[in-house]
Amino acid sequence: MSLSSCSRPDSQNPGSSASNTASAPKTGSKLASSLKAYAQSMLDGDKQLSQMGEEQKAIIERAAKGDGTVSRTDYEQAWANYRKCIVDRGWTDPTLKHLDGLYAAPPIDVEGLSDAQQHKLDEDLQYCSITYVTDLDQLYRTQVANPGLSSANYQLIVACLKKNGVVGKDYTSDKLQDDLGDKLDLSDSAVQTCLVKYGYSANDARDESAYWKPLG
Repeated sequence: MSLSSCSRPDSQNPGSSASNTASAPKTGSKLASSLKAYAQSMLDGDKQLSQMGEEQKAIIERAAKGDGTVSRTDYEQAWANYRKCIVDRGWTDPTLKHLDGLYAAPPIDVEGLSDAQQHKLDEDLQYCSITYVTDLDQLYRTQVANPGLSSANYQLIVACLKKNGVVGKDYTSDKLQDDLGDKLDLSDSAVQTCLVKYGYSANDARDESAYWKPLG
């Protein structure tokens, strides 16, 4: 089991892993003063980069003009757009992981892919996720699992693990940081759910059926 960090759905998952898909710091105060302000900060951040697709931008603009929330319909559509983007680039349709109402990109079986194909796959996954779903996914997960907009990801995960009965009441954020490398049981759906809620996509290498084969 290994851990890595990124700002988009996983591009490759060669083994059991939990990748941080959120760009928020793991300690600190708040992501923003409100969910509405958080949505606006995403739009402000995209003004220079111009990476967000029009569909994703329109949804976040509606959120920023309203109360900051994203509808379930828009969330579902964003992930559907992501999948279509992958298919349009010549890959098979990725079956998304679904944990407690939240989606996550599946782990990938890269067996049989040439170096050139793996490079193209990485580029396509990055493009499709940033264009259609990355910021919107972060905003939706925040409204669902982190309405207080805390930036202390480790503390949020620990609280979730305790609530789900995975760890004892004395379990700490420091212990979590030690365990993230290879000690958390990623075959436990309760563990996966807590990680996904707060920006991690958790994958269990022993579950071969969960792996997406880009070439079929």
